[in-house]
Amino acid sequence: MENYFSKIIEDHAREMPDHPAYIFMDRTMTYAQLNESIQRAANSLLNLGLKRGDKIATILPQSPAFVTLYMAASSLGLVMVPLDPRFRPAEMIALSKRTNPRILIALANPEPIKQTAEALIQAYPFEHVFSYLGTLSTEDSKPYEALLQGPADPIPDSLHPQPDDPLIIIFTSGTTGKPKGAVITQKITYTMAKATVEAWELKSEDKAIINLPTSHVGGTHDLLAVQLYAGATGVLMPTFDAKQMLEFIEKYKITYFGGVPTIFRMMFKIVNVPDYNVDSVKLVIVSGEPSQPELIQKIKESFPNANIASSWGMSETAGFFTFTKPLDSLDVVAKTEGAPWKGFELKIKKTTGEWAKTGEVGELLVKGDSVIQTYMDPEDNKGTFEDSWLRTGDLGYLDENNYLHFVGRLKEMYISGGYNVYPLEIESYLNANPKINTSCIIEVPDDIFGEVGYAFVVPEEGETLTSEEVALYCEEGLADYKRPKKIIIRKDLPKTLIGKLAKQEIRKNLEKYISE
Repeated sequence: MENYFSKIIEDHAREMPDHPAYIFMDRTMTYAQLNESIQRAANSLLNLGLKRGDKIATILPQSPAFVTLYMAASSLGLVMVPLDPRFRPAEMIALSKRTNPRILIALANPEPIKQTAEALIQAYPFEHVFSYLGTLSTEDSKPYEALLQGPADPIPDSLHPQPDDPLIIIFTSGTTGKPKGAVITQKITYTMAKATVEAWELKSEDKAIINLPTSHVGGTHDLLAVQLYAGATGVLMPTFDAKQMLEFIEKYKITYFGGVPTIFRMMFKIVNVPDYNVDSVKLVIVSGEPSQPELIQKIKESFPNANIASSWGMSETAGFFTFTKPLDSLDVVAKTEGAPWKGFELKIKKTTGEWAKTGEVGELLVKGDSVIQTYMDPEDNKGTFEDSWLRTGDLGYLDENNYLHFVGRLKEMYISGGYNVYPLEIESYLNANPKINTSCIIEVPDDIFGEVGYAFVVPEEGETLTSEEVALYCEEGLADYKRPKKIIIRKDLPKTLIGKLAKQEIRKNLEKYISE
């Protein structure tokens, strides 16, 4: 690989200067123009005194500013620390104190995000602050555009980073305690992007929707890094909006996009896909959690010219790690997450400590050039790295084709009356009910069985559903120890940045979600 990931932009700018790199708010930027912006920003950062290893904090959506800063950081060996715009000030302050960024570039609207950014600036001593799409009411704040006034000169080779230099720190949500900072290097980013482009045969002619958060590998790697590596065109969407997404697919002739199953269920709930021309779509990626065969079938029917693909990955693998093949059947896509790419290794370890055989469930262990070697805080490495393997905390098994079948999270598995119970199995069964839009199982202590499951169920739009109905449905298809002890019907449930159900939020406020 090249020493630094943004070298790919320099190559694209030389080989296809007029090819569109991205479209934002109907404005197109070519690869030559993007490369010039990156050089200007990089030289401005140098003039501010930043040097290899220094950190840049951002509170930004998918936008020209983030793309430019991400690649400028790559060219200089700076480290991006993208903060989630949905964080409260206390969360941002805590992460800033842990990472010690020297500068901040923050979105200055809407008002709640502006207020949060200003609270962060008051509490943490950034050396320089820049505002984007608005003005921050803080002393010495400058507009982001000031960073684009630097000279458009190539960065000297002596200032470029090495492959193992950090590029970005992505904070994992974690199931307990403070978030862990996954340190993703230049090489990891390059390796992951290259594998994805090869696995799904992406080309520069492709056009992608880029709409996942910049504080998540789904946004920074699965979408942005992959699109840039391919030399494709990205249509930047600051937030997920199902209607706008379909409008963009039709308007810009998008060829691929992706999301978690919950996003597709939401899309089908609020938008009538046949109202839009989606003939250009050739690939739809469904990842983040297993999908029901019925949902995969509906996605295929809605995007008839597309291959449907699935994948498993995590922050610690910079996103996608396993891949289904373009011509795999819908049944394979629904039931598996595909196989590790060339050079990626995945093994299953049983609770006994032995490596599992085909079909045996255990914890997923991974290694390869797209797997992190450390967390930001060395104490977080304890119990994660084992003889060059990374323990994922995920459960699954490999079939005879080396395809992964994801079973759930190790920490979410609970033992009820001596039996191992996997919430994902129960959720998959519930979600197959045509009256149920989505569901989640939360493990709860029990005096008799040790632990039992509470089911939170969201009905499909327009459906009336009672807990008694759901209980009967569970009796039909689940062993008694797997059946939820309590069933709570809800109009909606909280979601994470990328559309998964926020189980940790429900666990923390269990009584609230039971009683509302």
